[in-house]
Amino acid sequence: MNPVNRSLLPFLACAFAAAVAVPVLAAPSLAPETIQAVVEADVQAGHFAQADRAIAQVLAAHPDSATVHYVDARLLADEGKWPLAQAELQRAERLDPGAGFEHAQALKAFTAQVQEHVQAGPVRSSSAGLIVLASAFILTFVYIMVGIFRARKRETGS
Repeated sequence: MNPVNRSLLPFLACAFAAAVAVPVLAAPSLAPETIQAVVEADVQAGHFAQADRAIAQVLAAHPDSATVHYVDARLLADEGKWPLAQAELQRAERLDPGAGFEHAQALKAFTAQVQEHVQAGPVRSSSAGLIVLASAFILTFVYIMVGIFRARKRETGS
């Protein structure tokens, strides 16, 4: 694919999402498999809120669809909501124990990825350490400045 065509990919993904999302949102009785293309296009375009709305409508219309719950699990994982993704994945596997909604290798890899992130727990931010360090720096600076101010005051006032 040449560079000109590659630059059109985001535009084409958005156009595809818009073309498919309107019928899906207007008629949520469409096949649950159709929503996967819509959600994937929205995710690739960075439209997570739009993908969330689309999947919510299709889930309301097809609450017993393992495919829709699996697509929701993938979306939640893309958003970094690993515990919710795990719950949706388990729901999909409960609805379709044969896992007809995904190839065995892909399902195994995704399940392992979800479990790894859930077991790791929330990502610890280093920002708390930076806040403590910045606070210590500021307090030290203020202490030094107060000392300098007092020393100058004594020199001029004595």
